[in-house]
Amino acid sequence: MLEAGFLKQIYDSLAGFPVLQAALGALIVIAGLKLMFKADKAKDAAAAPAAPAGATLAAPDGAMHLQGAVVFTDMTREIRDILRECVELQRRIAECVRIMREEARKQTEILERIEREQDVQGRTRHP
Repeated sequence: MLEAGFLKQIYDSLAGFPVLQAALGALIVIAGLKLMFKADKAKDAAAAPAAPAGATLAAPDGAMHLQGAVVFTDMTREIRDILRECVELQRRIAECVRIMREEARKQTEILERIEREQDVQGRTRHP
């Protein structure tokens, strides 16, 4: 590994040559740009991810693009269908909650009757 003293000596030796510093800085910038462009090309050349089976409106790059009134209409229909399904599921949930409440009331009534009967039997046994 390079020590900080070694790097300090290089910096001090370059301090007297501003042209050399500028040239070295330019080389570093050019190398960085070259790497950046190479990475950009590699990203463009990479295969686009496959669209999910149910994604009819997704563009190949995965982004959603509205390309006209037909696509917009299709999207609104899909949203409307999804909302209908949600409403139906909410109705089912509400029905289940109602049934659960009725059953809870019935169970509570049964338990209250049992407690009353136990109280009555307990009073008759212990005068």
